[in-house]
Amino acid sequence: MLRIEPRKQIQNGKPRNIAEGILTPRTVLSVSWIDGTIRALAVNKGKVEGSWECPDTVTEVAGFGAVLRQAIAHTGYNGTEVSVVLAHPRLSQQLLAIPPIMRSSLMSYLERQIQMLLYLGVPPDFQPAMARYIQRQVQSLKSFDGEAAWCFEYTVPIEETSGLLLHLFPRQILDTLTAECEKAGLWLTAVVPLTSVLQSQVQHLPVGKEEVVMLVGDTGRSTAVVVSRGDGLLYLSRTLAGVWSEGANNLIVDLQRTAVFVKEEYGVNVSCVWLFGADMQKYVPQVQAETGIPTTESPVSWDAFYWPREVCSLVPGMMPNFISWEQLHAPRERLWLKVISAGAMLVVAICLATSVYVEWMLRQERAGLNELKAKIAETDKLKAEVQKHNEEIEIKRETIRLAEEQRLPPVPAWFMGYLSEAAPEDILLTSVKVYRENGQWHLKLSGVPQPSTNAPSAAAFSNSVEQLKQRLATGPFNVAFALGSDRDRKSQSTNAGVKPLSAWVGELGKVVAKQEAKNPEFTLEGVME
Repeated sequence: MLRIEPRKQIQNGKPRNIAEGILTPRTVLSVSWIDGTIRALAVNKGKVEGSWECPDTVTEVAGFGAVLRQAIAHTGYNGTEVSVVLAHPRLSQQLLAIPPIMRSSLMSYLERQIQMLLYLGVPPDFQPAMARYIQRQVQSLKSFDGEAAWCFEYTVPIEETSGLLLHLFPRQILDTLTAECEKAGLWLTAVVPLTSVLQSQVQHLPVGKEEVVMLVGDTGRSTAVVVSRGDGLLYLSRTLAGVWSEGANNLIVDLQRTAVFVKEEYGVNVSCVWLFGADMQKYVPQVQAETGIPTTESPVSWDAFYWPREVCSLVPGMMPNFISWEQLHAPRERLWLKVISAGAMLVVAICLATSVYVEWMLRQERAGLNELKAKIAETDKLKAEVQKHNEEIEIKRETIRLAEEQRLPPVPAWFMGYLSEAAPEDILLTSVKVYRENGQWHLKLSGVPQPSTNAPSAAAFSNSVEQLKQRLATGPFNVAFALGSDRDRKSQSTNAGVKPLSAWVGELGKVVAKQEAKNPEFTLEGVME
């Protein structure tokens, strides 16, 4: 997949390599897979902590995960990132001329359009014309079947057009390599062509900035060739099959052809050739003699772990990388997705628990409400019964109160008790009547003398009646007696003037003597005051 190199800064028309002199302080397992030979360096924050070389030749990507696990075990690497420097028979380079476009906007245009549109599944009708052009060129330039993964590097402009150097590699192998790294528990962050690592060495050569140099690197099983200016601006890079110990003449011929191609394409001559690798010094005279170009050995020291170590000095954003932006951020996005998913599940669980709790509380409240309603109904019923009972009690209380207010005192009984003491012994009461009329107690007594063998005298009987009248008038009942008969009342009313009350009361007590001497009786009427 595509990894686009960010724009290089331009000063006075010359690109400035901002990675110059930088050793990235990364923690990474840096692996070189060069034509079947695998070497690994465990780098922790820019410091090499372990190295390992696979004793077997690995030509198939399917076994790469097992090799990585061995590398982890032997180097003691405890990180998660892995980067690969790649030299593979299926990896190729193609020079591509882009239609005229301002170089300052080329990178921005391609990076924004190709990465964000071409590899995000946007329909072709909506892809920029430039992206479709490059994609068509990639499909036509590839030398293998299947879809191609690609990345590119800037080159010196070709006449009036901008130039790109495309690195092409089968996507199927790249996807398998990524999967093998995941099996080993590692995150593949970079797959860099070996020629790009070799190009970074140009800045260490003692040459002028505008001098055209050819740097030849021996990998042991193949040869990497980079033609560049001294300031790092690339003309061409390619990988040649063959080793110097077996086919030096053929390789020298390819170097001559490369120099001729650069002259024809760019109109410049290669000023010097630098050889880099183990025992390359012995080939310096032969190369110089046959190519006619000054040749010398690279001042950069070579060792077996140069490639995995040198790739660590490259800034990740400044090197061609087959790993796309989406793949680089996929683990982080998966982590964020897991975090978000876990958070969402937690929120859902909390909401579910809250819903269950609220539903349980609602049921409890409903049950309590129903129970409370039943108690309220029972209380209302009891209240109605109590109110009814209170009303009955109140009615009875009111009845009693009214009865007590209207009940008369037992005056007749009191009077009878007193009369039994006040009546003389020689009087026999034949009639006693006590009644209430017009708010007053009225009294009516009748009596005769006590039967005896000797008939009582009228004077004695009259004294006894007077005595009785006196006791009743002065007693607790204060009886005021009225006239004894109608005859007396008539005679009294004809008398002139008004008699005093005492005289009138005295008249009330007079005995009305009957003509019959044999049965004397008396009648007293009065009012209790």
